[in-house]
Amino acid sequence: MKKTISLICCISVFAVFCLCYTTSIDSYGKNNSNASLNDPHLYSDDTASSDTPTDPADPSVTPDPSVSPEPTITPEPTSTPDPNALTEAEKKKIKKFKSSKVKSVKVKKALEKKVKLTWKKYSGAKKYIVLRSTKKSTGYKTLTKTKKTYYTDKKAKKRKQYYYRVKATTTIKSKTYYSKQSTAKKIYVFPKTPRAVIVGECFVEGMKELTRIPKNITLVAKIGINTTSMLTSNYFSYNGQNLTAIERVAYCKPDRVYFLVGANESAWQNVNVTMSNFAKMRSLLMRINKHVQLVMMKIGPFGTQSPEDIPTPAERNKFNSAYKSFANKYSNTYFCPATDVLQDGSGHLMGKYSEGDGCHWNTNGTIAVVERMKSWSKKKFGNW
Repeated sequence: MKKTISLICCISVFAVFCLCYTTSIDSYGKNNSNASLNDPHLYSDDTASSDTPTDPADPSVTPDPSVSPEPTITPEPTSTPDPNALTEAEKKKIKKFKSSKVKSVKVKKALEKKVKLTWKKYSGAKKYIVLRSTKKSTGYKTLTKTKKTYYTDKKAKKRKQYYYRVKATTTIKSKTYYSKQSTAKKIYVFPKTPRAVIVGECFVEGMKELTRIPKNITLVAKIGINTTSMLTSNYFSYNGQNLTAIERVAYCKPDRVYFLVGANESAWQNVNVTMSNFAKMRSLLMRINKHVQLVMMKIGPFGTQSPEDIPTPAERNKFNSAYKSFANKYSNTYFCPATDVLQDGSGHLMGKYSEGDGCHWNTNGTIAVVERMKSWSKKKFGNW
């Protein structure tokens, strides 16, 4: 009986052992599904614990001193836009502004201390700079800076030649830009009170007797004179010399000369000869003053009842037409129609201005012509 009990106990112990072993194998299979039953690790005798602490570092090992710690990276600050940076549109605007120049610089009057300049408005300009020099290409100095398109030079001296230029300026993003300078404008400055001469025939002689002529105007007159004798006949005495009319005029060193001559010769002289004489006289006077102003006075009207040697309206008109063409041909030469004040609606001399012979002017007629010369000159030149 005792043997039987012992056998049963042994069998029970063995069964428990088998059951535990089987359970252990199943658990390993589940956790290592890819492991092979033939894996030698299943049967290793390794008893090392995974909890065994790692050996401490070897104290004999010294850190490498060449290895520096990486520097701390400082983030870059946020950039602020430059307020003066130009946009593409502004760059194009500046380029266009700088590439061109102020145009149409003109002078209205050129008298001492009163040279009036104007110019065309320049697109985008904030101001204009006016410059002046006595030479065309160099020596320019600033006279003024102005927002206007005109300027009066009050420091210009008489009988002196100047060159003027104008340039525009603008400001963009606090910086100033300039256009090109205008083309140089040459100007001769006349005196406020010019040295003037009225030269001619009997009508000028009448001015001596019948009107008040300003002291700055000299009258050189000879009854019956014509353009040929003005060049060849020594009618005048001056400083102990016998002079021709044009020589006497030259001695005045005139700024302006009024020619009131031609009524006599227009009836018989070839007009081409007369105009050739005027060209010679102009040349002689320009030797004295190359800026002299020459005024061709229109031959006045005649009455219906006139002597036979008085020119016909057709002859007079022919000469006046030639005078006007001469004035248009040459610089500083002008045609003045002041004598038109004497004619009636049909082109003849009005009776109230006639001396009685149909060709000479009376006092009223002479005064009327002088007043018209004065108003015309002030409008044309700014003085008389």
